[in-house]
This record gives sequence, C-alpha cells and structure tokens, in this order.
Amino acid sequence: MAYLWRFLKFPESVSDPRYMRILIYLRNNGPCSSRELAETLGLGYGYTRRALQVLRRMGAVEVFLRPSRGLEDFGED
Repeated sequence: MAYLWRFLKFPESVSDPRYMRILIYLRNNGPCSSRELAETLGLGYGYTRRALQVLRRMGAVEVFLRPSRGLEDFGED
C-alpha cells in the first residue's frame, strides 16, 4: 500500500525553508509518496517523513491511501 501526500494550503509561518520546498513541490506536482519527495528534493527520507507529519498537524498537507486497484480493474469481465 502506498500513502500519498497532497497539498492543502500554505501555513501562516514556516520555520524551516525545506518545509516550503516540500509544499511548493506538492502544490506544483500533485500527490506523491514521502519516498518520492525525499529522492526528488534531495532530502533524507527520515527528515521528509517527520517534516510531512509536522506539516500535516499544521493543516498544510494531508495523507491518503492510494488504492491497489483502480477503476479499470473493476470493469466487466
């Protein structure tokens, strides 16, 4: 199962400029996983996970579960 992060809004204040990089990337590129964010932005995976949790508590991002099956998988046989 893959968890994807989605941009919601910019918070009033951001203490770390790396948080802003994460938010701008999500806003411009749509939902993605924390691993993809870490690799793309050149941040450590552990740092990215912690930053996303802080941003989630601030209401700036949300996480959702990507379904393992898409609508095409439920078509007529």
